Amino acid sequence: MSVPTHPAVIEWLAQTSVAHAFNEADPWIFAGVMSLHLLSLALAFGTSLILNLRLAGMGLRASPAANIANYLQPYMLAAFSLVLLSGLWLFIADVLKFWSNPAFKTKLVLLIVITVAQGWLLHGAKSGAAPARTVAAFTVLTWLAAIIAGRLIGLI
Repeated sequence: MSVPTHPAVIEWLAQTSVAHAFNEADPWIFAGVMSLHLLSLALAFGTSLILNLRLAGMGLRASPAANIANYLQPYMLAAFSLVLLSGLWLFIADVLKFWSNPAFKTKLVLLIVITVAQGWLLHGAKSGAAPARTVAAFTVLTWLAAIIAGRLIGLI
């Protein structure tokens, strides 16, 4: 009896017609989706960085955090959505390779932490709660770790 190297859902996903279609897509489509992923990631990180630096007390001190959060929220949500959709496409295109990569799993965990922390910070800033300096600084560092893990995916 052989021991499966991937969970059953990953094996199933790799065999779907969607995965085959994505995997066999024109290389320019892959390049376009990767570019969209990186640009939306830059927008997500940039908008998060602006808010987090304000909450950590390191920038835009003249503007109330609630105003910054209200202004950035649509851009942040759009960027997070595009990162998720393009990342899902990239993942499905080569699911077995990504799932077996420890850098990918690390990035995935870090992005879950970022999503929860950033949502909490955004909600707190919009409601006028006291700035969570430590969480904001931690989220910036977690973003940097996720970006590094994302870059390592192609190297491992």
